[in-house]
Amino acid sequence: MPHVRLSLLFLLLAAVATGCMRPDEGAPPPLQHDVMDSGVAEWRGRLPCADCEAIDTRLVLEQADGHRSYRLVEVYVAVDGSQSFDEAGEWRLDDRLLSLEAGTGGLRRYALVQGGALQVRDPGGRVFPGREHDLLLPSAGHP
Repeated sequence: MPHVRLSLLFLLLAAVATGCMRPDEGAPPPLQHDVMDSGVAEWRGRLPCADCEAIDTRLVLEQADGHRSYRLVEVYVAVDGSQSFDEAGEWRLDDRLLSLEAGTGGLRRYALVQGGALQVRDPGGRVFPGREHDLLLPSAGHP
């Protein structure tokens, strides 16, 4: 029965996102392929880095019993070695703007864009200039 409630919640989220769209935005993207029945959604991407080669990023959202949690793993890839950072906290989705609130404080934002991808946003929810193509793509695999 919990799987049915979880599926209904995500369908409701998709319906709310549809109602809040402007006409020129097209169909709303699903929240990770209508979200897995297990209540887990995952995105991956390779983001640019100012002082390394790239940042390999993996974001996993989970929802169970009304609690929403996330885990974000970022691996800074460099010639002289890679360094991994792990972050966890709670998430919320407001009109296609995903907010990640770390357990240690701090806030990250991503916009849910066409195709179910997540686009990096500033704390106010705006696109960073020059970072329009910094995307995390839905992952078909489970964590």
